[in-house]
Formats: sequence, C-alpha cells, structure tokens
Amino acid sequence: MPNAEKTKKRTCGTTAFRVALGGICAAVCLLLMFCSSFLPGLSYTIPVFAGVLMVVMIVETDSRWAIATYCAVSLLCLFITPNFEASLLFILFMGYYPILQFWLSKQKKKLFVWLVKLAVFNAAIVIYYNLFKLLFPAMDMLEGTEFFGKYALPLLWLEAEICFLVYDRFLALVIEVYIGWFRKKILRRK
Repeated sequence: MPNAEKTKKRTCGTTAFRVALGGICAAVCLLLMFCSSFLPGLSYTIPVFAGVLMVVMIVETDSRWAIATYCAVSLLCLFITPNFEASLLFILFMGYYPILQFWLSKQKKKLFVWLVKLAVFNAAIVIYYNLFKLLFPAMDMLEGTEFFGKYALPLLWLEAEICFLVYDRFLALVIEVYIGWFRKKILRRK
C-alpha cells in the first residue's frame, strides 16, 4: 500500500501531469469561450465558467502553471473566439482573478485583501469599458439606460460592484467545494 501512495504522489507532481492538465483545462476553456459566439446571451457568464477552470490548475499544480494556462487561453481565445466581448472579459478579469483570489485567500490582512480585490476589479472594469468603446465605436454600452439620464453610468458601476461581490463569494465557494469535497471524494486526494 505505501508503494501505491508513493506512486500516486509522484505521478501527480510530474511535468507530464501538469502539461496534460493544463492542456485539458485550456481546451475546455477555449470550448466554453467559443460557445459564447452562438450563445450571445451568455457573454458575461461563459468567461466566469472558463475562469473557474483556473481553480483546478492552481490547486492541482501551482500558480506558475495556472498563469501559463491563463496566458495560453487568453492568446488563443483572441484568434478562436468570435465574441470579443467575452474574450475581453476573460482576458481582463475573469481568467486571472481565480488565481489572484486563491493567493489572496492565504493572506492574513483582510483589509489589504479587499483593497487589492476592489482595485483590481475596478481597474479591469475601466480598461474594459474604454477598450470596448475604442474597438466598437458603433455600439453603445449605455444603450437602454436613457431613463436614468446622467445617473446611468454610476448605477451601472454600482451594479458591477454588486455583481463582483457575488462573483467573489461564488468563487470562494467553488474553491472550498473543490478542495473540501471534489478532491477528497471524487479524485481521492488529500
């Protein structure tokens, strides 16, 4: 029995295992991102699910492999995914945030953690908004918000902050379930 445990530990940490897991995660991420082209109503949801796969990478390997997988998916989704809105969301926030959150969850100072989270999210939103206006000048992101007048942008910003808080909590629960239940019960790893 001890030999089986040693073999199991050895195979999980090999470079071949990490490359294979990275390839599988990248392929599933790209498949999800491609699906956003024929499911346009899910342009904001699909990058979330693609980003969740980075949790698998960081838990099973380490942050370097997770970042490498994120970079590969980000580069490839620019060429493969016709939905640039979903691609931008993945590249600018949803793809790397699970890696960042996993790292931040180990930090002791909660105020520091929340300042970093909010700063990263708000920077990503500003870059996304300005890049979207630059790339798609004919499309108006504020279309349909004329009723709110000059308060449309602040209300959308507030809505984005609330969505971020929900997303952050969702991601924390996904990490907790993956480590606490899925790894132990399904993968039989400690």
